[in-house]
Amino acid sequence: MHVIHSESGSEIQATVSKLDAKEIALINKSKRFDFNWNKEKQYDVYKLTAEGIDEPLGLMSLADRPADFAIEIRLLASSLENVSKAKQYQRIAGCLIAFACRGAFEAGYGGYVCLKPKTELEAYYQRAYGFVSTKLFLITHGNNSLSLIKKYYEKQDEQ
Repeated sequence: MHVIHSESGSEIQATVSKLDAKEIALINKSKRFDFNWNKEKQYDVYKLTAEGIDEPLGLMSLADRPADFAIEIRLLASSLENVSKAKQYQRIAGCLIAFACRGAFEAGYGGYVCLKPKTELEAYYQRAYGFVSTKLFLITHGNNSLSLIKKYYEKQDEQ
């Protein structure tokens, strides 16, 4: 998995790892992310980090929904310096979404991932990541989820 430095175009190895409650509290103090991440402590919160960069580039909160055979992305955010056209690194959201898709296959959910995006982001998720609207959620599953995993994990899969 990798992110791309916007200015140089260089690929930087990235990893996703789970945060504990102390790390979540530090994230809130840093003011680098929108949302109060303390509200997500009861869920699985993950960070995307990149080689040589101390601070997380992105965060994601996941909820297992076994009754729906899906993983729900509750919150997904890039750090403030990585939003808009002036972002420092690309592929942050894609890496995190692919991580969720991978987890949905591992859980036996056929890659089903759902999310409720902000209204202004709905079309973007559909265009950029192939999500489909069910009116209540945007979802990805099956071949689309596999495509996202291949696109964002391709180097990891070769190992």
